[in-house]
Amino acid sequence: MKEIEEIGDVEERYELLGMVGDGGQGDLFLGRDVRSGVKRALKLQKPRNLGPESEFFSAGRDLLEEGSRMMRLTGIRAIPEIIATGTYRRRRCLVMEFVEGRQLQDVLLAARPVRYPGTVASVIGQLCEILREVHDRNLVHCDLKPENVIVQPDGCLRLIDMGFAVMEGEATEFERGTLGWASPEQSDACPSGLTRRVDIFGLGCILLEMTVMRLPYGGLEERAERGCPVLPADLLDKLPPEFASLALRMVRWEPDERPADVHEVFDQLRPYLPPISSRRPSKPLRPDPTEYYRTRPPRM
Repeated sequence: MKEIEEIGDVEERYELLGMVGDGGQGDLFLGRDVRSGVKRALKLQKPRNLGPESEFFSAGRDLLEEGSRMMRLTGIRAIPEIIATGTYRRRRCLVMEFVEGRQLQDVLLAARPVRYPGTVASVIGQLCEILREVHDRNLVHCDLKPENVIVQPDGCLRLIDMGFAVMEGEATEFERGTLGWASPEQSDACPSGLTRRVDIFGLGCILLEMTVMRLPYGGLEERAERGCPVLPADLLDKLPPEFASLALRMVRWEPDERPADVHEVFDQLRPYLPPISSRRPSKPLRPDPTEYYRTRPPRM
């Protein structure tokens, strides 16, 4: 694994052009390399608040650990490459490849509910292909949601933000992920460690969000509780029949009751993937994720 370049003062090398994302783990900026003019993404730890200096330094270490996890994924095309680390006005910073495209969140807001099976299968299928490589390196993303997926102009998906990622089986001491998309076992400390079935749950949430515009177990309204219905009865009836059984299995409360891995999910999606050279959907997403499978064979 190659080492991350340490560039010291980021301001001497990169110009910040504006904030493009505000997450719990840091602020994301569009930047420009002043030497080459190449666009870069810069993730800065949050500015220091009124808390103790030790918390500020701890947050900086957490950001560097995220960079180390990203380095473990070097060579995976769909994961943005990390270029360097540095400091911007005392805030630790990661310099990364800038990905052109739109957040899946924005793409879906303009088109939900998504009913065309080929589009649903193309989105979830591409994420399965990406996660297969992530899981093969024993990492669990832990924060799958449309905000962390970029749809490039050619329809290819990219997965961003490794801020909550952990090594598979590694014990966790606090909750990880985002309310609504996080699996039940992520809601508290998990001494036995989180597994790839956490990401299966997140994929299931994205599938439900696309098709019935609702997250499971109360979604963003409240923390999920055991015994809470997965969805209201009227929405269960609206689940596309092609994906209803799969979606409900993916978000089962108990991890062992979910599909074992993304291969199992992908195999159930395979019959609905658009064939090579097939026509664009009559109402495509923009950008259109089906273009990925209409122009190349699946990688799983």
